[in-house]
Amino acid sequence: MEAVRGVQTDLSDRNTSASRRRRLDERFYLHFPAVFRLVTGAWMRFPPTSRLRRLMLAQFFRAGYAAGNRRDFPVLRLGMDPDFEYRPAPEMLVPDHQPVFYGHEGYERLWRHWLDAFEAIRLEPKDALDLGHEVLVTAHVSVHGTRSGMSLSQPLFQLYHLRRGFVIRQDDFTDRAQALEAVGVRE
Repeated sequence: MEAVRGVQTDLSDRNTSASRRRRLDERFYLHFPAVFRLVTGAWMRFPPTSRLRRLMLAQFFRAGYAAGNRRDFPVLRLGMDPDFEYRPAPEMLVPDHQPVFYGHEGYERLWRHWLDAFEAIRLEPKDALDLGHEVLVTAHVSVHGTRSGMSLSQPLFQLYHLRRGFVIRQDDFTDRAQALEAVGVRE
């Protein structure tokens, strides 16, 4: 296992009011998704140390988390490959659920289940570690149970596997060391 050699980028959102609605570029990309694919594919070709890549990566993930927090699935789908695989942390699944969700429909089905169980789910990205074709996002998840009223707040480590600027797979972990181990690196 090799030591971590990624590039750290701050993802804390400085403008929370703007994240409550679609930005102009998101509206544009929804009408012209081919342009989104071209732009995203272009900046992903730069090395992780590139200032442009770091800026675009931060914008990509901030926009994605903002879209998730407002349940804007069309915007989320822009950055996901149609054959996307999502592997939530086992601690975040109920026992009768499968461990892997496939495609946009599977991702949204899991979200619908979570929204039935929790009246409030919020993910706040803190930082991203760009490892080239993988990006490890440290986020903070807060949930509040619909029926139980129980609240939970904890760190979540989300490992995104990218190809040509699209998320092809997402693995969630509640332990950073396990997330890094999944890509063969250690701190």
